[in-house]
Amino acid sequence: MVIFLLSCAADDLSQSWQIDRLRVLAVAAEPAEPRPGDVVTFTSLIVSPVVPLAGSAWFACSADLSSDYGCEVDPALIEGAESGEVDPATLAEAGLIGFLPYLAPSWAVPEDYLDALDDDAKLEGTFGMLYILAFPEQETVDEGDIEIAYKRVPVSLALTPNHNPVVTGMRIGGYSVPAGGTIRLEPGKTYSLDYEMADGSVEPYSYRNSSGIDEEREEEPYATFYLQEGEFDQAYAIWPYTAVEFTAPTEPTLATQSLWVVVRDRRGGMGWASVAIRYGD
Repeated sequence: MVIFLLSCAADDLSQSWQIDRLRVLAVAAEPAEPRPGDVVTFTSLIVSPVVPLAGSAWFACSADLSSDYGCEVDPALIEGAESGEVDPATLAEAGLIGFLPYLAPSWAVPEDYLDALDDDAKLEGTFGMLYILAFPEQETVDEGDIEIAYKRVPVSLALTPNHNPVVTGMRIGGYSVPAGGTIRLEPGKTYSLDYEMADGSVEPYSYRNSSGIDEEREEEPYATFYLQEGEFDQAYAIWPYTAVEFTAPTEPTLATQSLWVVVRDRRGGMGWASVAIRYGD
């Protein structure tokens, strides 16, 4: 299960890993693979280095009510939610499950969510779809300023339900930096860059194939790195090869900048961490 990102104001000159505008980088569900009747809460990694983030609106819909591009939501509802012109009942009917910073997003999976599936199919399950709109803090917000993200949340009766990976920090130039920590780097220098996870973050799991036979597998996480300035030799790493190279900007425009890593376990689970980079003394 993958989160798909679409920026309405994408700059064709920007690299995918370059954070120079409002971006929704990741969304995690807890539990990562709920069962019918579970209440799912959500956290997100939304970054906005240029204009402060005003908030985000969250909608949820079932698999049969979603399109290839997520839930069908009338954009006018977002404006109405901001202004208070749309009543809460209308928003709830449209699938609103959260409106940050005022209402933390959560989704109650209906008890009958898997009833249409046979017993074998319930082990693999189906999904719920999230539709997230993040908008900047400015007097006038038009469609081009809004960042849109979609995420599938697997719902099943899996024998080995998924959990989110826990990213504890990064290793930069051989030094371990905890999540939220700071490291000083030299402008223009190239460093090895890796991420660190808590024990058990790479999980074994059971998969029932099309022949009805259970196979034992192990996750192969996929990590993506993001930064404000600098260059990567490649901005992604596939388990177990977790290291990339990062070249610091020769003339940084900001003395302190951010570096992010998002780890996807490719079963719907996500985790992330950020560290601050300080250039100069």
